[in-house]
Amino acid sequence: MEWKGIRGRVLERAPMRRYTSMKVGGPARWLIYPADMTDAVDVIGLLRKEGMPFRFLGRGTNVIVRDEGLNEVLVRMTGMRQVRITRTEDGAMVEAGAGVPLKHLIEETAARGLSGLEKLFGIPGTVGGAVRMNAGSFGVALSDSLCSATLCDAEGKVTKEERGEIPFGYRMSPFGRGDCILSALFGLKHGDPAAMHKDMAYVWGERWRRHPMDLPSAGSVFKNAGGKPAWRSIEAAGLKGLRVGGAAVSEKHANFIVNAGGATARDVYMLIQKVKKEVYEKTGVTLEEEVELWGFDG
Repeated sequence: MEWKGIRGRVLERAPMRRYTSMKVGGPARWLIYPADMTDAVDVIGLLRKEGMPFRFLGRGTNVIVRDEGLNEVLVRMTGMRQVRITRTEDGAMVEAGAGVPLKHLIEETAARGLSGLEKLFGIPGTVGGAVRMNAGSFGVALSDSLCSATLCDAEGKVTKEERGEIPFGYRMSPFGRGDCILSALFGLKHGDPAAMHKDMAYVWGERWRRHPMDLPSAGSVFKNAGGKPAWRSIEAAGLKGLRVGGAAVSEKHANFIVNAGGATARDVYMLIQKVKKEVYEKTGVTLEEEVELWGFDG
């Protein structure tokens, strides 16, 4: 394959264990880093012209890729890290590229006294990924501050969608595999930097207290279900510490599966299926994955 006109970096047979937070997964056929938004649109146009299957990858914090890898092109958006801040009477409009780490965006806006995102501090991943999954924590969702999102669809068409036109839900958005989030615009309010940094410190401390931050994972594996947190149903089924190969249900937080050492993607996948089965049999609760399983459907 010749990548004429593409200015970004192109890698062949890139092992996904190096590009995902769970540290498992086989190689992708190609991994492309667009240089900027224009380059991303050009990449999508070329892939469409060549009829090559593709999908988009941020920091891989919510993704499990099968051990056999993917016969696809992954377009990694982490190079799009521009942040533009326009002051308004009551705060600012903040436009962030899809590749901006969410944690860094929150640090920058809090330092400028702009409030609205601080309770999301510490959520791993990029702005693009956070919009796509409507990331949330401590009673706040990303969509609460979102004003609009700029997208490039699978046809190569760039559009701007206003928040009111986007039907977000709990840990979900309407954006699918073929939708490339290029940037997001947030409306933030004036706030007290000291108070915001206090909130951020609390949130960060709670993450370390509650979550197995010292081991590779993909964050929360399942969405809340049955009117209660997923971890409660998993604990009720007595599954803390359950293992398949090198993958284990965390002893610290039951809704985390960790790579306890030498795990394969197959180990993680089989453990997810086992947890779902046993939780249903023992509690009657049907769990749905929050993580994305790539390549396991065929």
